[in-house]
Amino acid sequence: MNLYDRMQQSLENNRSKGVFRTIVPKSQNHSMITLDSKDYLNLSSNDYLGLASDMNCLEEFNEYAKSYSLRLSSSGSPLLTGAHESYALACEVMENLFRKKATFFNSGFSANSGVLSILGSEDTLLIADKLAHASMIDGLTACKGKFLRYAHNDYDHLERLIQKSISEYDNIIIVTEAVFSMDGDRCDLKRLIDIKHKYPNIYLYVDEAHGFGVLSEEGSGLCGSLKLIDEVDFILTTFGKALASEGACILTNETARDYIINNSRPLIFSTALSPYTFAHEAFMVNYMKKRNDLRIKLEKISSYIHQTLNECGFDNVSSSQIIPLITGDNDRTLKASEFFKTRGIYAMPIRHPTVPQGKGRLRISLNAGLTDSQVELLADTIKAFSKE
Repeated sequence: MNLYDRMQQSLENNRSKGVFRTIVPKSQNHSMITLDSKDYLNLSSNDYLGLASDMNCLEEFNEYAKSYSLRLSSSGSPLLTGAHESYALACEVMENLFRKKATFFNSGFSANSGVLSILGSEDTLLIADKLAHASMIDGLTACKGKFLRYAHNDYDHLERLIQKSISEYDNIIIVTEAVFSMDGDRCDLKRLIDIKHKYPNIYLYVDEAHGFGVLSEEGSGLCGSLKLIDEVDFILTTFGKALASEGACILTNETARDYIINNSRPLIFSTALSPYTFAHEAFMVNYMKKRNDLRIKLEKISSYIHQTLNECGFDNVSSSQIIPLITGDNDRTLKASEFFKTRGIYAMPIRHPTVPQGKGRLRISLNAGLTDSQVELLADTIKAFSKE
């Protein structure tokens, strides 16, 4: 079978299983999205604070940006010509917020895969939560050392793995998300830190992609909300979600920062984000720190929709603005998405193999820009679907 025939066979297999993916251009305006000339309430975006469509915020940034001479291309990797003045500005803002050293990547995926791939070695074992993001799994599979997986948020299982392995390794790194991207639940960070202190040479890597900007009064994520930043060795933040920008940042101590800069291939060999983007990241961090009103509003909206799901009898493990409406197999998940679209709601179906077999869902992603009437539309649609 030639190359293209093999590709076509794989694509036909995806179609038959209902998991064929396409990219369709769309336009977004505040909480609405336009698809095929129809407007829908957008509940598939990660714009958790609603800042991506905040015109006042944009105008403030445009005034802010006039103070700098900002190129639209960095024209090189960070180690060559890609680290302009605004790179230093973004570092300063993040380091002030987290009291750690900052290293920037072009995306959360490249950060997780690029950092985790260089942390494992013959003397260092990585143990990751079973539901850790695909970017983390790619990093783990690329690392030179061994890695293990513990059952999702099962810390007794994690400890058993540690006890079994601790005599074989000088170091063990626990890898987890703060807020999990598919189920919307959280790790038990306090328990993880207790485990860290219980055994020698345990380190903690926490992906704050879905907590950064949303949790704590200043938006410093789950680590900040629990005042445990100093206890976490590696904190990953992204800017393309609640921060309405792009790129990612890993926060570490100075030694780890220098090690990452000298060894992480996605950093060394990628053209850096633009100076304009780094200035935007710095501005957005300072802006979101002042907008605790949006975090409070998002929490209220989330609580109301959680209550609605519970009242309708849906399984709901989420404790965040990411709320999975579990539908079952892939066919029912697709039908659920179409049901919501008929009621004016765009909620993308998440199907196996992205999630386990039988755990297909609509991943409802809430944001602080939703109006009261839009929240009621969602609640009414959930109630109607529960009767289908």
